[in-house]
Amino acid sequence: MNNIAVLGPNPAWQKTLFFDRFAYGKINRAKEMQQFPAGKGINFCRAAACHSRAVGRLVQFTGGENGDRIQTELAREGMSVFSVRTGGATRCCTTCLCRETGTMTEVIEPSYPADPAEVKMLLDYFEDALDDSGAAAFCGTLPTGTDPGLYARAAATVLEQKKPLLLDSYQNLQPVFESGVEIWLKINVEELQAMTGEKTVEAGLANVFRSSGVRFAAITDGPGKAYASDGKKICVYTIPHLDNVVNPIGCGDTASAVWASELLNGNDPFDSFRLALAAASANCLSAFPGSFSPSDAAAIARRIEFSEA
Repeated sequence: MNNIAVLGPNPAWQKTLFFDRFAYGKINRAKEMQQFPAGKGINFCRAAACHSRAVGRLVQFTGGENGDRIQTELAREGMSVFSVRTGGATRCCTTCLCRETGTMTEVIEPSYPADPAEVKMLLDYFEDALDDSGAAAFCGTLPTGTDPGLYARAAATVLEQKKPLLLDSYQNLQPVFESGVEIWLKINVEELQAMTGEKTVEAGLANVFRSSGVRFAAITDGPGKAYASDGKKICVYTIPHLDNVVNPIGCGDTASAVWASELLNGNDPFDSFRLALAAASANCLSAFPGSFSPSDAAAIARRIEFSEA
């Protein structure tokens, strides 16, 4: 099975609180709490394992008690992980889910910078993970204050090894786009607008392919329409409505993992994105981010329609 070297430098210890009702400015008592490792890189690797078409080899920073918890739990999951111990503590993210309204409120603790020695170790681990991988993935932001050139330095390694890069991030990445590496871009509509300054998806995609090394681009919008393009044509996807949503966290990461896995196996990018969207929808049926039932995903995939715009 193919491997994907996943650079997910900013993980989190995730607490998810479930409320029958949630009122701002009031005392809210949760009915249930779940805790687990999360963050875009972790969710990506977990979803890749569910899909069983590629193995994610995660490279991340961890520090403090939260970092200890993350490493312990990922070992129990059997995830392939390279962790660089940092002086700063790993953040905790708390999500409040209201069952009455179906709304989600996210509270994210600050993250702390990795120092130059820690960054170098992370890049060394990433190079090792990439050596026996068919592709790379950059997932999420850097810890606040960390060397902003980290992703550009990692992209140079990807280019040197002549491997494609799934990019699930969008901020301060112009050097990555200009690196010459083949990019599979997967972001959401808001991120596309922020990155390009364009108001429509079509204009944003035209901007992306005009000014970067993107080979394929896929754009999600929650339960709304999704888009995929190879720079020549754009396909639009209609996603079926789900009545029994449990937790939407990790849907974008799941889509990235499944799409990258399918592309790495040489499959059509447009149909592969249909499968990715189905897995992302199935992820909503689980409280555990990046986790889904393949049978649920297959059933949803049969209901997703897409056509050329």
